[in-house]
Amino acid sequence: MEIPVYLDSTQNTEEAIRQRMLDRVDDDIDKTEGSYVWDGLAPVAMELVFVSLLAQYVLNMGFAQTSADDYLTMRAAEHGVIIRPAVKATGKVLFTGTPGSTVPEGLLLSTEGAETEDSSSLQFVTTQNITLDETGHGEAAIEAVEAGAQGNIPAGRIVLMLADRRNVQAVTNPEPTTGGLDVEDPEILRARYLEKVRHPGTSGNIDDYKQWAKEVPGVTDVHVIPLWNGPGTVKLIVLGPNKLPPDAALVAAVQEYIAPTNGGERKAPIGATVAVDAAESLPIQIDATVLMDASANISLAEINENFTADLTEYLATMAFQADVIRYARIGSLLIEQTGVVDYIDLTINGGTGNIPVANNQVAVVGAVEIHV
Repeated sequence: MEIPVYLDSTQNTEEAIRQRMLDRVDDDIDKTEGSYVWDGLAPVAMELVFVSLLAQYVLNMGFAQTSADDYLTMRAAEHGVIIRPAVKATGKVLFTGTPGSTVPEGLLLSTEGAETEDSSSLQFVTTQNITLDETGHGEAAIEAVEAGAQGNIPAGRIVLMLADRRNVQAVTNPEPTTGGLDVEDPEILRARYLEKVRHPGTSGNIDDYKQWAKEVPGVTDVHVIPLWNGPGTVKLIVLGPNKLPPDAALVAAVQEYIAPTNGGERKAPIGATVAVDAAESLPIQIDATVLMDASANISLAEINENFTADLTEYLATMAFQADVIRYARIGSLLIEQTGVVDYIDLTINGGTGNIPVANNQVAVVGAVEIHV
């Protein structure tokens, strides 16, 4: 198909547009640079460049493959694919104070502010009332004030109370806060949209279950096993953030969204029995002896770290996409590392063969040991 002039960027420079307009002016009229005609058409040519760019932009925003930002969100929503919102991190904190003292729901807590501008303090709020026991301790559920992955913090970081509680001397989070998610990445939204329009679900088929599961914030992929326990039964094996096994809360959220165990509104067809399970971790243990490039300015520890990062990325791309982790591919990852000339010995999970992955498993990085 011939590209229209207004979409051909080579034909829509200021000079090209101005020349096309000048060519339409009779030759017996002065249209040299500096003439009234030339000076009158020059600013119009510049404005038409903007119009041409706008036409290209509007066309791009009309197609899911090239759309972006709010336009992609609206395009996906037309087909019922709603962008997954950010989710607040949750956890628990331990208060220490005078026995019998109360801690109210809604008490603001905070991490300590960091010295760097990009690491400000994070606020959390209690979501239940508690009374300290006879030892002066009490545990309360909390959630982040702001939604997003930044609310997932290590244990021991929440140490401040943003209100005067004279009978409560200390607070801390004994365990990391978890479950915080950023708003859905546009590329993931685009992929879900294209999956829905290219593989439409009908009457509770496999595509339906895949799309329903991926509508739950945090789910990155799903295996659907029909008739897993007889007629009318379906099992879903789900992956969580970063293509890793999900926590129990995410599994429960998928179950509640598709087929609540206690009844209520459901996505699954009436009569279908749906079970949701987390993918099982299959640790990939690496032990290798390498020949290092003596001229490379890199340490063995750095090689180990870089290889582990590349292995993590590779395993994520294989999650629910392949039923085997290939020995040769991991060997290639190793020999591609800066500072590695060759490997003398490489074992994966104690052997030198491919590692099979069951349909309820996801390969994850285990212990990585690289020697010289």
